[in-house]
Amino acid sequence: MNRREAFKKIGLGAGFLVATPTVINLLQSCASEPSFVPVFVSPEDGKALAQIVDLIIPSDANVPGAGELGIYKFIDSYWKEVMDEKDQAFVKIGMASMNVAFTAMFNKAMSKGSKEEFDQFLAKYLRASKEVQEGYNKKLDEFMEAVEKDPNAKPDQDAATFAILGSIRGMTMWGWKMNEKIGEEVLWYDPVPGRQDGCIPASEAGNGRVMSLNW
Repeated sequence: MNRREAFKKIGLGAGFLVATPTVINLLQSCASEPSFVPVFVSPEDGKALAQIVDLIIPSDANVPGAGELGIYKFIDSYWKEVMDEKDQAFVKIGMASMNVAFTAMFNKAMSKGSKEEFDQFLAKYLRASKEVQEGYNKKLDEFMEAVEKDPNAKPDQDAATFAILGSIRGMTMWGWKMNEKIGEEVLWYDPVPGRQDGCIPASEAGNGRVMSLNW
């Protein structure tokens, strides 16, 4: 099994998310919910997920971040409503590994982690050197091959943590960009895109901002 297929099974990255009407409706319905009651992860893991999402794309004075927009609710619901049971099993493995890795690093449960501790935790895995990340990827490949023969095979803890954090990062970025508020108020929004204008000033072409094609 190649790495792309392995990553797909664990749900990594935004490349495997397709903006179907069901997914878009799920994204917008989650954004409108005033509170967060996880439907897939535990309440404790839900607290950690919210902190991680908020750190990946934080808010500033002008732009709402992923936490403010409730993207963690979307991720939790996506895992529950869109993924099949096999993919859900891989997510659960990743979340369990992340809990163990966090406890080993800070000697406390992940649900008790502070913003500063989660920042360090994300840096360890998502900012790891190219060589370290390649090592994680190799171990993920080995795990995916092993689990085909033995469903009870266990992944390397650090590799699985790296995988689930990469998945959360990819889904956070995708969900944030696909959010209606970001698409219409932050990115360059054109309700009727596709017109070809040759030589126009930058001020008429979004001033360098990424174009929103979502709405």
